[in-house]
Formats: sequence, structure tokens, C-alpha cells
Amino acid sequence: MKDILSRQLILIPVLYIIAKFVWDLLSVKFLPEILKGMMSDLFGPLFLMSIVLWLFICVLWKVPILEKLVQYLFKTKPNIQGTWKGILKYELDGKKAEKTAFLVIRQNDGYSLNVWLLTDERTSSSVFADIISYRGEQRIIYTYSNEESPDNKEKNPSHEGFCQLDLLDNSSTLQGIYYTSRKTFGELRFDKKKRKAIMNFQKAQMLFGRVSLY
Repeated sequence: MKDILSRQLILIPVLYIIAKFVWDLLSVKFLPEILKGMMSDLFGPLFLMSIVLWLFICVLWKVPILEKLVQYLFKTKPNIQGTWKGILKYELDGKKAEKTAFLVIRQNDGYSLNVWLLTDERTSSSVFADIISYRGEQRIIYTYSNEESPDNKEKNPSHEGFCQLDLLDNSSTLQGIYYTSRKTFGELRFDKKKRKAIMNFQKAQMLFGRVSLY
């Protein structure tokens, strides 16, 4: 926290000085008098600076060549959005089983995170989700709600749960565990990813080509 505050104390004045220089340049050579009259020498640079900050946080944070720089300056999250294919391991009636699962991640900007888990039976959606640093690694943590299975309401009623996934192999693999309010738990691993976010299990299968267990 102290590191990011110290960076901002340096970065924001520098951005304002640059914005003030650009504003003065625009005011002298390009802007009409009526626009210069509407925006003072204070609000003009602040307006330009807000545009630059918006570009960094909402657009440039996911550009591969700039991602690390934006993360360092603004503490944005790593770009992991898309559809991930993997395997879900669980226990049913005392027997261990596994099935194909898809993890859909959407990030509207460098700080937001929304997660959905798709299986052949149903879809769960995150209530709270974040990416944190844990022992030098990045970890996704989220709580979720899951509606009852329409085909098997008795064995799969609605419930809530918690999931944690570690970003491994330079963010090319997600692996972790989940717990539910029904006192069940399981394991998750995802290591195939497409940029497109697909919110339907069958369409996600088609996105990755051949339909298989894993």
C-alpha cells in the first residue's frame, strides 16, 4: 500500500505538468476562444489528465506491451479475462468424480473482476471477486452463488460457496479449490484459454473444438 501511494505522489504531479503543457500548447494553437473561455487553465489540464488516467486504467492496462508498466504504476490486476477450459474434481455419493468445466472471467477495467463457472448441469456466478498477492503469487478469490440444478434439485440444491485459484506458469494456468455451504469441496484446474467470454456451456465446448471430458 505504501509503495502504490508513493508512486501516485510522484506520478500524479508529473501527469498534471504534462497535461498543463499540452493544454497550453492546444490553447495557443488550436482551441477556439469560446472553448478556452469555458475551461480555465486549472480545469483544462485536469480534464486532459482524467482522459489519460482513464486510458491507462480502462484501455492500456490490457495491452501486452504496456501491461506490466500499468500494473506497476497503478496496481492494476493482471489481464486474465476470457474463457478457460479445465477440469472440476468432486465427490458424489462417496465416490470421486470429475467433469469438464469452464471458467469465464470478465474485467471491465484494470480493477474489476467477475467470474462464472460453467458445467453441464448449471452456472455459478461470483458475488465478490478479487485478485490478491499471496506469497509472491497472484491468487483469485471469490464467493459465489449457485442456483439449483433443474434436472436434479434434490442432489444439487441452490447454495453458496468460496473458491480460490492460484495463477501459475506465468498466468497460463489456474489451479485451486472450492468449498460450498453444503459442506462439500473439490479441486479445479484450468490451463486452456480463449479470449472470447462465452456464457453457455455448450457454446464454450464448441469454442474449444472437440467435446470431451478434458
